[in-house]
Amino acid sequence: MSPMLGYILVFAVGVVVLVAGGELLVRGAVSLADRLGVKPVVIGLTVVAFGTSAPELALNLVAALRGNSALCFGNIVGSNIANIGLILGLCALIQPLKVATSVIRRELPLMLVASGLVVAFLLLPTGEGAFGAGALSALEGSVLLGFFVATLWMIFRGARREGKVAPFEAEVREMEAAVKQAKFAGPVGLVVVGLSGLVVGGRLSELGAAGLARSLGVSDEVIGLTIVAIATSLPELVTSFLSVRRGHVDLAVGNVVGSNIFNLLFVLALTSLVRPIDMPPGGRVELVVMAALALLLWPMSRTHGSTVSRLEGLTLLAVYVGLMAWTVWRAMPGGAA
Repeated sequence: MSPMLGYILVFAVGVVVLVAGGELLVRGAVSLADRLGVKPVVIGLTVVAFGTSAPELALNLVAALRGNSALCFGNIVGSNIANIGLILGLCALIQPLKVATSVIRRELPLMLVASGLVVAFLLLPTGEGAFGAGALSALEGSVLLGFFVATLWMIFRGARREGKVAPFEAEVREMEAAVKQAKFAGPVGLVVVGLSGLVVGGRLSELGAAGLARSLGVSDEVIGLTIVAIATSLPELVTSFLSVRRGHVDLAVGNVVGSNIFNLLFVLALTSLVRPIDMPPGGRVELVVMAALALLLWPMSRTHGSTVSRLEGLTLLAVYVGLMAWTVWRAMPGGAA
């Protein structure tokens, strides 16, 4: 077996373990929370939403501990780009996406603010030390985490006031079904196995991704932005596709926007507390594209009867494909010049 094939296999196994671990963790946590009397809307806003970002978090923490900040940057920025450009673009091509009023009024503006904060921290020349330009420091990560807590509170308060429990309750009950007959130790076991899967999967994925980057002669950032970002976005991809297939098209945009908020304000922020995240070469373009896609989604969600049309979905997909083509070209010998 060639080294490259070996790294691909290690990465693929790691991703499978990551996704499976995240699913088991969420199922166990949902069951535990329900037995403790936690309301479905709270479970949906915390446990279920966190579960879709669990692969990104596990991989980023492992990469940060090993000093691979370029992979951390590429994974989160690439995942957010893939969520809007690839996932929503494809879903809108299948069926125009109706956007819930609550998402337009609350979650979309929060995603725009979160994107703006991350771009500002990484691009603006704010001085030396903790606020050094071109890096996300622990202090800046703490600011993002503070905004994350405030965001959760705002979303929860709005959901409770509007009585928007049904979408969360349906997903929560579906996850509970697998462990409904189990004793208390059953959900606990799922949580333990799920956490173990995230740790092992994160390590295998990081090893495979870093080895693959070396074999191909490209940067960890490029691998993180492309292969790793798509792989860790699989939960969002599956969730959104199932929502569209079942006729719940209004959930697809909400799932993606919620995941992007978690990625920026929780995963990226928590990673910066472990190790400051330096912006790699080419990172400015990716940050601009991430912010541009978030901005594009805003008017798209407010026009055509609050629906993302097929043409708009094609536009999102074209931006994503264009960025991927530029990234691959840049990684080729002589491309950066």
